[in-house]
Amino acid sequence: MRIVMKDFMKKISHTLSLLILLTLTINQAHADLLWSNKKSGGDDFLLGTIHLGDERLSTLPDSIKAAIDSVDVVVIETDVSLVSTEEQQKLLLQAASLPPGQRLSHVLSPAVYDKAKQYLTANGSSIENLASFKPWLVGLAMVQMAYAKLELKEEYGIDKQVQEYALKQGKKVIGLETYAEQMGFFNAITDKYPEFTGDDLILDTLTEIEQYSDLPKEMITAWINSDLQAFENMYQGTLGTSKFDEAAEQVLIVERNHKWLTPLESMFAKQKVFLAVGALHFAGEDGLPSLMPDKFELIKAKTK
Repeated sequence: MRIVMKDFMKKISHTLSLLILLTLTINQAHADLLWSNKKSGGDDFLLGTIHLGDERLSTLPDSIKAAIDSVDVVVIETDVSLVSTEEQQKLLLQAASLPPGQRLSHVLSPAVYDKAKQYLTANGSSIENLASFKPWLVGLAMVQMAYAKLELKEEYGIDKQVQEYALKQGKKVIGLETYAEQMGFFNAITDKYPEFTGDDLILDTLTEIEQYSDLPKEMITAWINSDLQAFENMYQGTLGTSKFDEAAEQVLIVERNHKWLTPLESMFAKQKVFLAVGALHFAGEDGLPSLMPDKFELIKAKTK
């Protein structure tokens, strides 16, 4: 049992920083979004990224490489390499563990607990492995299983490729958030919106997994084709479909966008910057391009 739990925790902690942008479901949105403020007299770039991909994304587009080559610093959401695997697991346990004496069956209704149990069992896992964890970690486990079915991999994620290429080129890489900060986001949803329960989270996750099972592949296609309109349509058609999604969007997307503005504006003023964060941060009136003081325009970045 201890070995099974250790392996599970290692897998979850390794991928949690990639899943942190999601609203606990697979209703994420991506597009090949490379923006430039060159026409406004700037020398900076913004890139909306995909965190997990398939083999179609095995090569970073040359236009993105060229943009990285032209800047002084590459900014990402968090540099997980700065935190050891042991420390990641420690931070995850601190954030995701239920209080002493509580079990998952205590915080979920019997009906919802049974639904979660059925899903996990059908995907080769056991709910007992998650008995001492909060519902949001169970939601992440479910999402991870959905990704595994689609054969989506971290190695094909644009974030990972951007960081690897930047380091290879000798660029300085800066994270906007620490791993510890990211661990607090999911707890912040229920802290700020106490009307939502673990049942809401699990049911929302299961519904999205069922209704949008093909969406991740469609998102990758939209990213490859630089189809911004498809990205916007998918964003509007998935986020905001429930009150829980709206709350998660505020905590995981909108509030973070506004928090990032001050440090980003300071960096843009001092050096040439390439910013690469999840594409969800680019949509709507609170999207990064809309919030930036300089005007950024979309560049069509194509893969080979």
